[in-house]
Amino acid sequence: MRIFFATDVHGSDRCFTKFVNAATFYGADVLILGGDITGKALVPFVAAGGDRYRARFLGQEVVVGGEELVELEKRVANTGYYVYRCEPEEADRLRDAPDLIGPIFRELMLERVRRWMGLAEERLAPHGIPCYVNAGNDDPAQVDEVIRESSYVRFLEGTVLQLPDGTELASCGYANQTPWDCPRDLPEEELELRLSEVVGKLNDPERAIVNFHCPPYDSVIDTGPVLGSDMRLKTGAAGVLTGPVGSKACRRVIDRVQPMLGLHGHIHESRGTFKLGRTTCINPGSEYTEGILRGALVDVRRGKVKSHQLTAG
Repeated sequence: MRIFFATDVHGSDRCFTKFVNAATFYGADVLILGGDITGKALVPFVAAGGDRYRARFLGQEVVVGGEELVELEKRVANTGYYVYRCEPEEADRLRDAPDLIGPIFRELMLERVRRWMGLAEERLAPHGIPCYVNAGNDDPAQVDEVIRESSYVRFLEGTVLQLPDGTELASCGYANQTPWDCPRDLPEEELELRLSEVVGKLNDPERAIVNFHCPPYDSVIDTGPVLGSDMRLKTGAAGVLTGPVGSKACRRVIDRVQPMLGLHGHIHESRGTFKLGRTTCINPGSEYTEGILRGALVDVRRGKVKSHQLTAG
């Protein structure tokens, strides 16, 4: 069975489209999308007369209309952000009362996820290729129900399910606490309870796959920038300081259970593989703002990883 795994697309239309197209491109039997599927920013497009709108995107303020408007909105969506068209009066209200932005942002986020689920069914159902999607620590709880509404895509959080060849897949999208206090951040003790609960449902742990959004601590695939108490990047003579920021709970659970494969994400810049005992752990990384889909092709057979390859495109 050939698995294509990607993660941390963070709202990028281009990356999700590439994800569903990867099934036929790579000859995959199964698609798995790890957590952090939603975007991080809203870009107001303020009416400027006629069909023209004013927007500030990637540090540039522009006024566009017609085809230029359509193209800019695509660029924004491909970067993972959300376009919100509004009148000048509403833009002023949102600027003066930022708490009003939350409900708008959430609705645009859920609308995109709902559209993605439809696209996955449209592209994959004719080929009979199953698609499994999980949320991550950045994703709000409302995302779960939108994915569950899909008649084709399977939602993974807290479940153990069988892939087409009978291999068990155990999933958890929660992560250890980050400085940003994301919706699914947990103290290590609570995270370990969640991870232990889901692997406790496995019938054959050594031949199983764990899809844990956060990578195991000090595993090379969890190396990220070190932040000071002021939330600024720490620097040294060689530049920005980096260190392990993964989950100790995740490492303990994998050490104990020793599944054949661990699929991880969360730390975008830490693309790579790591062997933890008999477990092959993979983090394909993420470059979603550039519209580049980082992924991993994994061939498994009879409870063993036969080969694995990191991809980009």
